[in-house]
Amino acid sequence: MYVLDILKHTTMKNNNMEGYACFAERLDVAVSPFSKKNGVLILESDPEPGYFSKSGFPENLAHASDHHLYIITKYPVACFQDWVIQHSFDVKNKLKINLHISPGQLTFLNVQHNCIRMRTQEISSIKPFMDDLKKLDIQFVKHTKMQPVKSIVHFKKHIEIKPISEGIFTDVNDKNRHFVEFPYSVEFDRFEEMVESIKNNCNFNMFNAALVTLARRDRVMNFIAIYSKDCDEEKLPEFKYYLDKHI
Repeated sequence: MYVLDILKHTTMKNNNMEGYACFAERLDVAVSPFSKKNGVLILESDPEPGYFSKSGFPENLAHASDHHLYIITKYPVACFQDWVIQHSFDVKNKLKINLHISPGQLTFLNVQHNCIRMRTQEISSIKPFMDDLKKLDIQFVKHTKMQPVKSIVHFKKHIEIKPISEGIFTDVNDKNRHFVEFPYSVEFDRFEEMVESIKNNCNFNMFNAALVTLARRDRVMNFIAIYSKDCDEEKLPEFKYYLDKHI
């Protein structure tokens, strides 16, 4: 499995850690309504895949409006991730807008492609950013029709996390996201097996999960990031207990 490069710069202040982390998750993606309007292939994903247990997924979540979008590039580009991060700051500063853009990679028609991940509600601001990238000879796949597919999506995102107990961290910028550390790297298939086992055996099972790595100066930290609107910090030790048990 191809793993995205991880920026090797991570800082620590007030016991918090921050840096660019690599997220990996399996998502259902489909062509977005924004794809045809913009003339380039834009895929869309559910914001909370696998959040509920298989028997309890409410229909109203399937129509959520805060999905993520993935704009697909045609060819591999050297230093693509660094270009996207750098130029997202350039465009944000120039236009005085707030863009949540992440460089990423996903499988499209059985081929790995670079992609740009962003929030649906920010799509109106994407054109100046794409125009900026086109000057670097970055080409985008043209809009096309396709059936919904499952894809392992990787993306790089800046995080700041705060320790709340041994091996458990909370996201400083999102109260619903927590990071549970485990001692060594695992392949993505093994990660999915671990999550499935925890959901079947742990009382805390209403969450979605991503495999996350964060590079520090002396080591690479491995996490399961869990997103749950129903999680309080008292439930996290139980989750870590089952995680340690199933590694």
